[in-house]
Amino acid sequence: MFASFTTDAVPEKERAEYWQEMAGRVFLGLRTERRGRGPFFGMLEGRGAGSLWVTRLHSSAQGVFRGEPEIARASRECFFVAMQLAGVCTLRQGREVRQAEPGDIELLDGTRPGALSFETDYERVVVSVPYDLLRPRLTDIDRAVGNVVMGRQGVGALVSSYMRAFAQNVLPEPVTGSASDILIELLALACNAPEAGASSDGAAVREARRCALKRYVERNLADPSLSPATVAARCGMSTRYLHGLFAESGETFMRWVLSRRLSRCRDALVDPALRARGIADMAFAWGFRDVSHFGRAFKAAFGMTPRDWRRAGRASG
Repeated sequence: MFASFTTDAVPEKERAEYWQEMAGRVFLGLRTERRGRGPFFGMLEGRGAGSLWVTRLHSSAQGVFRGEPEIARASRECFFVAMQLAGVCTLRQGREVRQAEPGDIELLDGTRPGALSFETDYERVVVSVPYDLLRPRLTDIDRAVGNVVMGRQGVGALVSSYMRAFAQNVLPEPVTGSASDILIELLALACNAPEAGASSDGAAVREARRCALKRYVERNLADPSLSPATVAARCGMSTRYLHGLFAESGETFMRWVLSRRLSRCRDALVDPALRARGIADMAFAWGFRDVSHFGRAFKAAFGMTPRDWRRAGRASG
């Protein structure tokens, strides 16, 4: 899904009102107020990226407000993660007033009132993140919301660079879900980092990428063609880098995939709703190509054959 609009073809005296209406649709009911007396202009383009919505906008000076009436009209709960590309944003959500300069990243909670002010023309990227994807990853939501992550140092610099590249790639054409997963992990890392002294922790970034890889695999375990090469290509990294990520945690990629498939089969074997399904059918459904290999791997992992496991599960009710 792609959205794009501009005020260029709208009569100047109607542009601010047109911008209010269109921007309010994209950002779930915000209110805008033009600043200055010069001609008003606005340009916005957005695209879905997995569970996220990415918007790039360029506009005249204005104030942006989100109060209780706007929150009540919103169709869903989400966070707005914004990065300044040009101009300065003064924001307030909660008691603090902060400023974001080009490269800095802001975290705004769409369920709380807030206000933004742009005193000159500005450009920015805004990523709308569903509440349930980011909220569980925030260790202190009250500290994180309304905060500005400096994009010139530490983890913030890494997130700023990735977010800029993400927006540049997603707006021309859709990106994979794994790229969205990595962005969410990096955003959480930046928002959870101490405000002072945050360093560019390479280990933390690799952990974020490892988590994103694992979520991609979990969604695609049923695909028998999963391999280091195919997954690395889908996640935008080299096979060597993928192997390195898993080696750091003391396991190989394919051994981890095997363990996840075995766990899914183990649960399926004792699921009352799947009593009528054969053992081989379950193995194939979770990506195994050879029933004999499945049987040997299952016994090695759990100490009994798949048939005995199923029988024991039925006996225990």
